[in-house]
Amino acid sequence: MAKKEQNEFEIARKKRRKKFAAERNRKFIGAVLALAILCTGIYFFIEEDVAGIIGDRIASSSSAGAGFPVDTSGTNVIKTFTVGENLGVLTDAVYYLYAENGKQLLSAQHSFANPIVESSGRIFLIYDQGGNRLFVRARDKILFEKEFEYKIISADLSADGTLSVITSAQRYASQLHVFDSDYKEEIFTWSSSDEYIVCAGASEKNKTIAAAALSANDAGEIVTTVHIFTTEAAVELAKKEFKGSSVLSLEFDNEGDIKVICDNVAAVLSKDGTVLGSSGYNAVPVACMNLPGTEGAALVFDRFTEERATDVLFLDGNFIELKKVSIGGKYVCSDRSEANTAVYCSGKAFVFTNLGESTAVLESEQDAMLTEIIGENVFAVTRDQLCKIEK
Repeated sequence: MAKKEQNEFEIARKKRRKKFAAERNRKFIGAVLALAILCTGIYFFIEEDVAGIIGDRIASSSSAGAGFPVDTSGTNVIKTFTVGENLGVLTDAVYYLYAENGKQLLSAQHSFANPIVESSGRIFLIYDQGGNRLFVRARDKILFEKEFEYKIISADLSADGTLSVITSAQRYASQLHVFDSDYKEEIFTWSSSDEYIVCAGASEKNKTIAAAALSANDAGEIVTTVHIFTTEAAVELAKKEFKGSSVLSLEFDNEGDIKVICDNVAAVLSKDGTVLGSSGYNAVPVACMNLPGTEGAALVFDRFTEERATDVLFLDGNFIELKKVSIGGKYVCSDRSEANTAVYCSGKAFVFTNLGESTAVLESEQDAMLTEIIGENVFAVTRDQLCKIEK
């Protein structure tokens, strides 16, 4: 059949239809890209708490305060902590937040008999150890408050904000409660009748919870058992025993693996209980810096000799020994950030990268009792001041 010839009007109409179709496709693709960019922007705005960061910057420029040093005389400072780029101070009656320039951002009473603070990112947790109340908050608001039926043994904030709380219980030695990062519901509960739960953590990334519990075997030997659960089915995935070891710390790293530090061994476990790496040591560490959501850790050992020295053991992402350094002087306090580790001994703060490389030795006018490292800055609590240790 002969092909029908098109006149010039039909050809023009066809060209116009193609043009309109191409224009519609461009607009559709543009709208999809714009929506994707908007969704990505909203995600990062929420995930990184951009509004909170902006609020902190505004508050730090307008709040009252004379900068560092800050007078702390007449108060009993229990602990310092980090909230984003801000420095937190917990006393026996009040908690404070200070901006990097020393401006006071927050001051509030807690009314806890034995307050303990834990922080993660831009939020922090304060609980009454031996009491039954706790709260989680950001600088500008309280996110969650709860009063438990039984006494709180310990509590922890994971890197993503998941809250783990260990309490006593009526029929059990202890009980674990886990709340999601929105604090809308309790997503997991576990009790043990023959073990004492000491510490726990959670990872929303791989829907995993780990709890370390102490017990004694038939030979009278202390045993630490790490129980690993999935929140998706609330069942135990695996467990790993450390015989002759007493657990000191448990946290998840940024890959969802479990970092366990005991009094004689440190190990990293996968969610199926496989040991990915470990290091042993003969002395009990006086401090273990095991941050949630980060790789590696640092352990501090006090060598009781006439010259008095302090050893710092740096561990890599699988808790294999990276480096061991010795510092002259009596150990007082230490802290670790995502990039740096600071150890204060006999009037000096020794600062290292988390790979164990020395970067600075800082001195304070008064002896420090507590230290906190934020970025490249080291802060200290002395007998009557909160100060910034200058380089």
